[in-house]
Amino acid sequence: MLKMGWIMKQTWEYVLFSHWNLEPEQVRDLIPAELELDLFDGKAWLTMLPFKVSHQRFRLLPEIPFLNRYLELNVRTYVKHRGKTGVYFFSLDANHLPSVLGARIASLPYRLARISMVEQDQQFAFYCQQVFDNGEFSVLYEPVGGPATTSKLGSLDHWLLERYYLFTKLGPLLLQGRISHESWRVCGANIKILANSISPVASAGEPQLVHFSPRKEAFIFPLKIVKG
Repeated sequence: MLKMGWIMKQTWEYVLFSHWNLEPEQVRDLIPAELELDLFDGKAWLTMLPFKVSHQRFRLLPEIPFLNRYLELNVRTYVKHRGKTGVYFFSLDANHLPSVLGARIASLPYRLARISMVEQDQQFAFYCQQVFDNGEFSVLYEPVGGPATTSKLGSLDHWLLERYYLFTKLGPLLLQGRISHESWRVCGANIKILANSISPVASAGEPQLVHFSPRKEAFIFPLKIVKG
């Protein structure tokens, strides 16, 4: 795990990965033209990730109370650029105004949302309502399947989980970011989606695959301009 040059450290807790497989034409026009849609066995994938951010701090600084924890919902698909695989975020909702403003300055598509997460005996209720849009996401979930384990290289699980680059746009410029962390250790999950109007694909339905990870420490690196 390469950590030199990171600018922010976070811990992600109670992470739910809900994955939908889609036809490529459902997704291709939703990503920037500079990016190539990454496919697994001919299918595109969309993932929604509710989780808790904790222990957030900037390099060389301690954790700052009221700035070090919040809730977040990510919506992403899988892309390639010049042979490098990564993710493209359709949206990133958070209930933490300073983080939303800072991320938007850095050209990431964060939006302010009202989010709650209730946990009882490893059963989670997550609710997200966007403040300035009408999007809503609500899910109940609990981990199942025994201890969390890493995925096998070449498997769909590994393809979906082990992504360490992200791409975003700043006007005409394509930006690339990097994240570093140990391999994901996940188990299965039982879930019930109660509402989902945040997905950019209206007919997503029920996810075909889900993963749960209890905790992940991650190091975030600055964005850089890449050629289109």
